[in-house]
Amino acid sequence: MKSIFIIIFGVFVTTNLFANKLEKPPKKWPCDQVYNSQLDLKALWQGPDIKNNLKNWWKDDEIIQVVNKLSDPILSEDEGLIIIEDFAKKHTFFGLVAKKEQKDKLLNLFSGLYQKASEKRIRQYKGIIKFVERQDIIRDTIGESSKKLRELKKKGFGKDHPEVINFASQMEWNTKVFDRRTTLTEFMCEEPVYLEQRIGYQARKILSFLEN
Repeated sequence: MKSIFIIIFGVFVTTNLFANKLEKPPKKWPCDQVYNSQLDLKALWQGPDIKNNLKNWWKDDEIIQVVNKLSDPILSEDEGLIIIEDFAKKHTFFGLVAKKEQKDKLLNLFSGLYQKASEKRIRQYKGIIKFVERQDIIRDTIGESSKKLRELKKKGFGKDHPEVINFASQMEWNTKVFDRRTTLTEFMCEEPVYLEQRIGYQARKILSFLEN
């Protein structure tokens, strides 16, 4: 039953990766880049067709291991390129002549990297949207505290009144939280960019061995 679910899920994911439907951006998108939660395969990959590889790459334990290594977010570009090069050379005779299976191995490798990157990009975009929604909630809370303070002031309550102290404290705390979170917006927006850059140089490195 589990294997059937994996196969169905794999087909579902693969279908969506190729769909590349135009997406309607949310009302509040905080990032400079155009809203697009899906990686464009055509823009990243100029090699052979990988439809079948996207369905089957995960069946190869060796590929899974290398894909996981290359998907590590703290991995540097130089380290990633070395891993790909070592992997490609592993499937050659003395590093000179490609073995028969090398092409399919490399296609499976890119397919795994692309699929994992696509899934992560979707999660990143969802995270950004949730972040913005949370900011809206905090902003509304600040507004409510400010409104309550104005009402209490009109009633003649001084700054030492318990209710005034309570709402002033709430507004001050939420304002600090809001400002601190705002500083993280740029970082969050850069994450999908870095992800796309990484799958881009990985694709070019893999293609360099396929073109030889």
